[in-house]
Amino acid sequence: MFTLCLRFLVVLIGAGVPGFLAQAQVPTSSRPAELNIQYHRAETAYRSGASMLEAKARVDRVLESLPEDAEALKLRARVLLRMNRSAEALKDIEEAVRLSPKDAESYLILSEAARYTSDFQRAERALEQAAALVFDDAGLHVQLSWNAEQLGLLDKAEAFARTALALDASTAAGYYQLARVFMLKNQTDAATVILLQGFEQERLDASVVNADSVLAPLKDVPSLQPFFTP
Repeated sequence: MFTLCLRFLVVLIGAGVPGFLAQAQVPTSSRPAELNIQYHRAETAYRSGASMLEAKARVDRVLESLPEDAEALKLRARVLLRMNRSAEALKDIEEAVRLSPKDAESYLILSEAARYTSDFQRAERALEQAAALVFDDAGLHVQLSWNAEQLGLLDKAEAFARTALALDASTAAGYYQLARVFMLKNQTDAATVILLQGFEQERLDASVVNADSVLAPLKDVPSLQPFFTP
C-alpha cells in the first residue's frame, strides 16, 4: 500500500504536532477516562503497526459513544487506509473535515483517501486545502510533500519538503522526503547533497535509506558510502 518503508512512515507521521488552535476536536479531557484509554491504546497499536484490527476495535468503542470525536474519526480513517478499506476511510475523514474545517491534517488524510479511491481531482483539491492551513509546522509540510509526491506533483512536493527543512533543519523526515523527490525527478546529485547534509549532522539512519526503494540506490554513491559501512 505504501511506497515508503514503515520506519520512514513512523518518522513522517510523528514529525510534528499541528499548531492549530481552532481545531474543532473533542479534547482529551472531554472523553471519559475509559474511552480516553481506548483511544490512546488504539493510537499506539496503529503507530506501532502491531495490529490494525486491535486499533480499529478500540477506536470503534470510542466512536460508539462519541460519534463526533474528530480525532477518533481521523485515527480510524488512518487505520482503515492501512487495512486497504479506503471507501470506509473516506467516509470517516469526510465527517472529521466537517467537524474540524480548520484542521490541515484532516485534509491531508482526505487527500490520501481520495487518492486511494482514484478520485485524483478531489485528492489534489484536498491537498491544496491542507496547504492553505499549514504555516509554520515542519511535520505537516513533510506530509504535504509526501502526499504531493504520491499524486505525481513533484514540483509541489519539492517545495513543501524544502519548506519543512527551512522551518526545522533537525527533522529527519524532511531530509528523507526531499531526497526522495530529487530521486524521482532524476536529480541524483541533489539527492546526494541532501542526504550528505543529514548524515553529517547525525540526523539520519542508514537503515531507513536502505529500506526505501527510491533512496536505496544512493548507498552506492562514493560520498555516501562511509555512512553505510558497518
